[in-house]
Amino acid sequence: MNTSDPTSTHTSRYCTHCGRALKACLCATLPRIANPTPLMVLQHPKERLHPKGTAHLLAGALELAELRVGSQWQEDEAVQQFVSHPPCYLLWPGEGALTLDELPRERGARFVLLDGTWRKCYRMLMENPALAALPRVALAPRSGHYHIRKAPFAGALSTLEAGYHLLCEWEQEPGRYAPLWDLFVRFNQQWLTFSQVNRGA
Repeated sequence: MNTSDPTSTHTSRYCTHCGRALKACLCATLPRIANPTPLMVLQHPKERLHPKGTAHLLAGALELAELRVGSQWQEDEAVQQFVSHPPCYLLWPGEGALTLDELPRERGARFVLLDGTWRKCYRMLMENPALAALPRVALAPRSGHYHIRKAPFAGALSTLEAGYHLLCEWEQEPGRYAPLWDLFVRFNQQWLTFSQVNRGA
């Protein structure tokens, strides 16, 4: 091992599965949920080691979810294969996005989620034609519960929240994903408790 590598010490302090600091790792409590609807989460590299990120938790809890890190996907065979088999949709709110209720209930539907700041995700979308060409869908408006990180706008959701609500709305089986929401609540509470302890120190 090259101990002069500046990333080696940093990386060793984080769990390779959930991405959290080892002292606060949630892997032992990760549920394993059989989700009929496949998800692919494309994470910007600068989000990968963010301690408050939720994409690792979402992908780790779902059997049919894959997390890939990068920003250029034209040469990524797994991504290209996933998006090239319709029906595949991009979760991206805005003008022209359909609600889930407006989508045809086709077998084999799959969804792509982007993980990162809105600016980084928008750039990633614009630089990857295969992603930009996907039909876009939006969730029903709701308030987010991601209280540990500043929201870029009202109604913004964390990646885990977005995946949870997407699957609940699409499959109409919210009970299946209750453990995923419980995980999100524990994650939030852990950070809020940590912040309170630090303020009291």
